Amino acid sequence: MKIVLAGIFLFASTGFACAGEPAPAGPQVVLNGTIASLKFPVQPGPIAEVKPGEELMITGACIVDAKSADHLRVMLTLTGDAGVESGYHVLATEQALGTAGLNVRVPDLPETANRDFNVRVFRLDDESPQICNAGTIHVGGPGKNNLG
Repeated sequence: MKIVLAGIFLFASTGFACAGEPAPAGPQVVLNGTIASLKFPVQPGPIAEVKPGEELMITGACIVDAKSADHLRVMLTLTGDAGVESGYHVLATEQALGTAGLNVRVPDLPETANRDFNVRVFRLDDESPQICNAGTIHVGGPGKNNLG
C-alpha cells in the first residue's frame, strides 16, 4: 500500500510541476513610444539590454490603432558615436503587429553588436506621418550560434 501511495504522490507531484511551469512568454523587453520629431534629439533615458535576434515589443502612440505592421517602420540609429554624424541606421525588417504592440526582432548583424541604438517608429499610413521615440537599446554581443 505504501508503494502505491508513494507512486501516486510521485506521479501527482511531477504532473503538477509540469503544469506549473510558465508557458513561453512573449518579448521580455517592452519599449513605450512617444510622439517625436526629427528636429529634436532623442532624450536620454534607461537603456534596455537586448541580444541580437531577440524579439522586443514596442507600444505607445504610434502603435495604437495601427491597422497593419506594413505601415510601421522601426529604425535603429547609432547613439553617442562617430556613426551618428555619418548617419548609421538599421531598419528592422522582421516585425509583426500583435494585440499588445509591435513585435520586432533585433537585427543580428556584426555591426550592431555591443552598441547602443535609439529606436524610432515611423507610422506611414496617415495623411501626416508620425514619428515616435521608443527608447534606447543596447545590443549585446553575438550569440553562440552566430558565425558573424
